[in-house]
Amino acid sequence: MRHPLALLLALTASTPAAAQTPAPPWATRLLAAYPGLVSQVTASEVILSNGTRLPRTLGPAAATEAERQAHPDIDAMFVDPYPAGAPLSPAPATDPGRTRYEPFFDAIYGDCRKGNVRLRDVAWLPGRGGGSIRVTTTNHVAEQLEAVIRDLEKLPPAMTRYLFPHSGGYSCRAIAGTSQRSMHSYGIAVDLASGQADYWRWSGGEGARYRNRLPAAIVAAFERHGFIWGGRWRHFDTMHFEYRPELLPVR
Repeated sequence: MRHPLALLLALTASTPAAAQTPAPPWATRLLAAYPGLVSQVTASEVILSNGTRLPRTLGPAAATEAERQAHPDIDAMFVDPYPAGAPLSPAPATDPGRTRYEPFFDAIYGDCRKGNVRLRDVAWLPGRGGGSIRVTTTNHVAEQLEAVIRDLEKLPPAMTRYLFPHSGGYSCRAIAGTSQRSMHSYGIAVDLASGQADYWRWSGGEGARYRNRLPAAIVAAFERHGFIWGGRWRHFDTMHFEYRPELLPVR
């Protein structure tokens, strides 16, 4: 996590014109979430530490959730606040975190199609013989997952059925039904036991009635360490977690 003064300096605009435009409310979270990777947020760009400049918007703001997901940009990723720590009911009405701008994640984690993702295997529930799961080492994702696992191993044995066998980590593939790459392609997503999971496509597709069997204690363990949960989406995917610390409160 960055020092508050460093975050303040990074939010300072680089030009007089930009200085008159306040940074967006999510800028502090983005900078804190990617230390050493994101260096500045201006009125129009996100600037990475390697000099890459990414536009915040690609045109007029999308009017609907479906448009944001089909034609995402950086600003669109933050439209729906992620309700970290909230009760698991009532059913979600939005998809917080499901809008993702691929060029940002390509620049941070690498493009799996070019073999640029840095990966390692993490022991999954080693105290319960859970095998391993592959995730990226970039931005300390593997370390954060290990912290999650330590918390999960403190849970009652009865919860193991939700966690084991896991359904995978890194996989260079598209999201089902789309041409957009999955967060599994960056090594920042993990899927838990599919036999205890609920997924909107398995439940009738668009308009499916929300279902969830995952205990709140498991969700909390992931959210404490920077992961968001697909069960907080209207298009629910309750086995799915992905590392998106920019959507969570600064720790």
